[in-house]
Amino acid sequence: MKKLYNAYSKSSIKLSKFLSYYFKGKIHDGYCPICESQVFFIIKEDWLRDFYYCLQCNSIPRQRAIIVALNLFYPEWRKLKIHESSPSGISSDFIQTNCPEYVATHFFQDTPLGDYKHGIRCENLENMTLADSSFDLIITQDVFEHVINPSAAFTEISRVLKPGGAHIFTMPWYPQMKKSLQRARLVNNEIEHLVEPIYHGNPIDKKGSLVTFDWGIDFTDYIYTHSGMSTTIYLIKDKKMGLEADFLEVFVSRKLIDKVLSKTL
Repeated sequence: MKKLYNAYSKSSIKLSKFLSYYFKGKIHDGYCPICESQVFFIIKEDWLRDFYYCLQCNSIPRQRAIIVALNLFYPEWRKLKIHESSPSGISSDFIQTNCPEYVATHFFQDTPLGDYKHGIRCENLENMTLADSSFDLIITQDVFEHVINPSAAFTEISRVLKPGGAHIFTMPWYPQMKKSLQRARLVNNEIEHLVEPIYHGNPIDKKGSLVTFDWGIDFTDYIYTHSGMSTTIYLIKDKKMGLEADFLEVFVSRKLIDKVLSKTL
């Protein structure tokens, strides 16, 4: 009970509300991979992807999932050179804090590529100014549903990755769809909506981010076609780590170590 009280004292929830969650079974203990400690998780609303919080660090499931995947596939990630495009949230803060060679970038409409705004480098995933083979890992969290030209972005990611490097990312994924749906495109520098527009939150733009693609089962072939990278789909659901929600998959696209070797396999 003392641990539960300590968890409450760190939260911004009124005691009466906190107790109502507890007695409804909406609070449980577990291990947070971002806090790296025993914590309490709270379910504030039924849409777990956005409302299933760690009471200590305030992380949500997809943020915890990407750290679990990072630890599993690249346990030495703290010693690697990592680039994250459009970072946001506690998982990005956690990676930055623990990785000395972490580089964050955003795409600012009013800033030339390669320049800095508020101390953050401006880069466009579709046309990066970063050097070839310069990073071990590239991370994107819920970015690729907003990219206008993903074929160019996947090609660029492969170029910037070192041989054997990987793109680790999250995004909403609809495996029941045989073909990915393009929702918008750029025509003569103007956005053309192909279906009813949908916007998600954007940490650097109050207008939000337009959803440009609903990705279906074919997206791994799409990545391979445009980048030569093969993709692993990783999904773990474990309530003890607060991993329970829709769209919880983490995708790991690997760049081949040697193109010549790949042709002989």
